[in-house]
Amino acid sequence: MATEIAAGGQATLDAFARIRDSSLPIEDRYDADFTDHDPAAGQPAGPGGPAWFWEQFGTSFSDIERDVIETIVTPTRLITIMNLSGTHTGEFLGHPPTGKRFTVRNVQVLGFRDGKASDRWGSTDELGILQQLGLA
Repeated sequence: MATEIAAGGQATLDAFARIRDSSLPIEDRYDADFTDHDPAAGQPAGPGGPAWFWEQFGTSFSDIERDVIETIVTPTRLITIMNLSGTHTGEFLGHPPTGKRFTVRNVQVLGFRDGKASDRWGSTDELGILQQLGLA
């Protein structure tokens, strides 16, 4: 895993660690005006959206793994490229569990303001997930 931290980027890296800490209240991790530019179907708007998504995704796929390939951190952005994997053990997009495993590329761009996540853009190979599960 390669991590490149630009001058002033450590605060962003620290804020990223906070947003992944589910023991902290949402308002301590996400800006009240948080915008997800690429929300999942049915994902609520606002700061609670990402937590909702990972809760739903986690019920569809057990043993989710993130194999980070590269992370770039600036004073206002964190960009990460990873392989995302999991085993289909719960309903996903209306499909019953197949027991099959998937691995796809995932790219996330998170914006930060005042130590909190302010916005997100993301791209995940959803077709690749469906194909590997035998659903497309």
